[in-house]
Amino acid sequence: MSNVPDEQFSMLDPRHQTERDREFAGGMEAYFARSLGTNMDKLRNFAKYVPRQTLTMFLAKHAIFQRVLGVHGHMIECGVFLGGGLMAWAQLSAIYEPVNHPRRIVGFDTFTGFAGIHDKDRSDSNLECIAEGALSTDAYKDVQEGIRLYDLNRPIGHIPRVELVVGDAVQTIPNYVQKNPHLVVAMLYLDFDLYEPSKVAIQSFLPRMPRGAVMVFDELDDAAWPGETQAVLEAIGLRNLRIERFPFASQISFAVLD
Repeated sequence: MSNVPDEQFSMLDPRHQTERDREFAGGMEAYFARSLGTNMDKLRNFAKYVPRQTLTMFLAKHAIFQRVLGVHGHMIECGVFLGGGLMAWAQLSAIYEPVNHPRRIVGFDTFTGFAGIHDKDRSDSNLECIAEGALSTDAYKDVQEGIRLYDLNRPIGHIPRVELVVGDAVQTIPNYVQKNPHLVVAMLYLDFDLYEPSKVAIQSFLPRMPRGAVMVFDELDDAAWPGETQAVLEAIGLRNLRIERFPFASQISFAVLD
């Protein structure tokens, strides 16, 4: 599966763009290319360049990580895209729990776009990108290189921390659970966008989530992506969850399991 965080979709979807948005995007592309310093200098001064919406998502994930910090188990990212979200969890883990070597950050993605579209994914508000094969990145090797460099810059870097599981999550998630009978899940981040893989993820991982674990939603109550809400309704039921959100992040929501 592949996706883009919805805080950033508003920057990409022409229906939500203003002339100022387009001016910002083009101006920042040019500014980043000509700005002073090496690429590493620019990374160290990232606040000059990162869009507000992207920084907002990172702050929301930081706050969620704090909820998960004391919970034992893996962190599951459903939908990797270019790897920014996956590596956010990985970096936070390296900072806040550098010796928690049993924890794994596990990302599921096809890297070839959506494997299929269910009828429950369709609505009058759908985006053009809701189609089989859409949002393909072919980013597997790129993300793997990012993981390799990440391991060079963290404590206990010789013990793997980040895993990528490639393929249709409808098959790969049940297979992963079967091959990892020890699995405990501290956080499940649902960002597949679609009904079928989201439902399989909930059904497969929820029995492995202890009290205090966190389930995170990227498209809940989103008219453009109705499949995630349908999956939650069928697999667990909204009445069984206390859905919370952050006042500064419009899209992301989460539930701490009782």
